[in-house]
Amino acid sequence: MGSAPNISHMETIAQKEPRSQDQLVKLEQKDVEHYLEYIDSEQFWEDLDGRIREGIRIPLEQTIRHEFQRFIGALEYERSPERRDVRNGYRSRDFGTVYGVIEDIKIPRARNSSFTTWILPRFKRRTGRIGRLISQIFLRGVSPRDIKKISKYIYGENYSPGCV
Repeated sequence: MGSAPNISHMETIAQKEPRSQDQLVKLEQKDVEHYLEYIDSEQFWEDLDGRIREGIRIPLEQTIRHEFQRFIGALEYERSPERRDVRNGYRSRDFGTVYGVIEDIKIPRARNSSFTTWILPRFKRRTGRIGRLISQIFLRGVSPRDIKKISKYIYGENYSPGCV
């Protein structure tokens, strides 16, 4: 295996925009062969996991931004009489899913009121599906300490015995 360049080969492949099916086939063959020269199977799956989480984070943030625009009554930088509040930056939040922890989800803040999105309610840190899976594992006789170890390996996040 050669030394890997700075930019992710998987990222390069994902950013290509072919104009025809023939170009797509040629790009895929060339880029995939080049990518495979620098990566082992474990790295491939790690890259893919990261892409999946990024593919979830982007539409999630877009949906939250749209909800925030409805909340304040105006688009970003728009001056309108219907505007109820102004933007005040973002706060960052992590959220656990069965695909791993989605990190740094940007949630907009309002200056004079409190915005809470329905997608990520306050104090909710993981999907209900993960909570149900952890409960089922516990009910099958796995100790809370073992669940903590397993959850770190599978979901990338430790779940404390109190959570179980």
